[in-house]
Amino acid sequence: MKIRRQSQGPLSKGDQIEVKRPNGAYYAATVLRPPSAMRKNMVFVEYHAEDGSKCVRGYVDLTHVRPSPPLELNRRFRIGDDVEAYWENGWHQGVVRDLLKDSKYVVGFNGNEGKVEEKSEIHQCNLRLHREWDDGSWVPSMAELANSSNENDDKPRNVKLKIVFRKKQADAEFQKGDEVEITSDEEGFKGSWYNAVIVEYRGNDKYLVEYSTSRKEDGVPLRAEAKAQHIRPCPPELLPVASFCLREVVDAWYNDGWWIGVISRVLDGSKYAVYFSLPDEELEFDHSKLRIHQDWKNGKWIIASEENSRHLVMNSNRLLHKMDVDEKRFWVKFPKGMRVEVKSDEPGYEGSWYSAIIVDSLGNDKYLVEYLTLKTEDLGAYLREEAYASYIRPRPQHARCTRHYKLFENVDAWYNDGWWIGQVIKVLTTWKYAVYFQTTNEVMEFEHNDLRLHLEWINGKWIVPSKDTI
Repeated sequence: MKIRRQSQGPLSKGDQIEVKRPNGAYYAATVLRPPSAMRKNMVFVEYHAEDGSKCVRGYVDLTHVRPSPPLELNRRFRIGDDVEAYWENGWHQGVVRDLLKDSKYVVGFNGNEGKVEEKSEIHQCNLRLHREWDDGSWVPSMAELANSSNENDDKPRNVKLKIVFRKKQADAEFQKGDEVEITSDEEGFKGSWYNAVIVEYRGNDKYLVEYSTSRKEDGVPLRAEAKAQHIRPCPPELLPVASFCLREVVDAWYNDGWWIGVISRVLDGSKYAVYFSLPDEELEFDHSKLRIHQDWKNGKWIIASEENSRHLVMNSNRLLHKMDVDEKRFWVKFPKGMRVEVKSDEPGYEGSWYSAIIVDSLGNDKYLVEYLTLKTEDLGAYLREEAYASYIRPRPQHARCTRHYKLFENVDAWYNDGWWIGQVIKVLTTWKYAVYFQTTNEVMEFEHNDLRLHLEWINGKWIVPSKDTI
């Protein structure tokens, strides 16, 4: 089945669609980036993983994409109807085998090609007729479905039809099996969050939860009752950052939980000193033990605001003194002797970065730099020139990649004594790749050791950009 997009109109960012996975089921998805000139037959989407544990983002071939079918809330089904049943976060194709009481049906799955058919009870609200998206329209059409519904004379065995809308238990914000984080008002634990799973709702805004990292003396996972006000969903995964900045609000993994703190000092070796207002102390953490802090407000996740950061900072005179000293020490963006990278804007070299060292600060956001790979015309000395701060950045950290690069992953390629921004468009061998450069519209081959992860220096932080941007 081929999808001809012109019959439906072009996809746009934010469109709600369905994506077919290798298991044959369709999953609800959101378009994050429509097809582009480089990837005319691919669309970048976000959908829930098959186990529902997290959101997945990636490119999907247009032949595996279709619109969401129109809703049919009160349709009855007959024995033998080809249907799609909603379970495990996706729509799975099956056949109605029997009609039961209370608007339930027996549906058979995977009974073709000599396989043993699996049967399951499915409620009416989780069923819809199976239809194909062909040449920009649904087959059968809505009119044909309406006619078939009027001809439906099957009499279910003691079936009581009713429309049931999928909803959570009354007053329950979370369902059984939801992965959440729990906090506490107990002294010594304020400001910390612990991973847990909802076991059951007990009414009166209370839940029984099972902690993922805390266990009893006999090794059994700890269970406890928690109020709804102390529960929140697990924060969504954000693009990883290569470094954190002074005064940035973070969550630090400590004693099997996430504790809210503020970066008080940036140390060597990808380490940081983090200040905690509750209790009033400072501890050192490796970069891997920190995450960007997010606040759960009015049912939405919000990146920690400057106001929140200021509130945490103002709780300690000791921290304010530390930060005041640090800021005075580093009032120059790039101190003398610092190794940096300098961007070129010369025709044919736009977007390339070259290793250099800061020789001196010239004032007015301008610096004298000495390149480490470029020499003067007589090759007698390394080239020196003036550069504005906007053309300078620190050397990227954690850029070298020990794993294989993936298709469409953004990279920096070492070429002509500098780093050039490109994108992997073909994996040639285990450690060799074809890389496309947008600035020159060229494709070149590179060994693994001549590539590094592409990072962006934004607002004083290293950010790993998404795969769909260069």
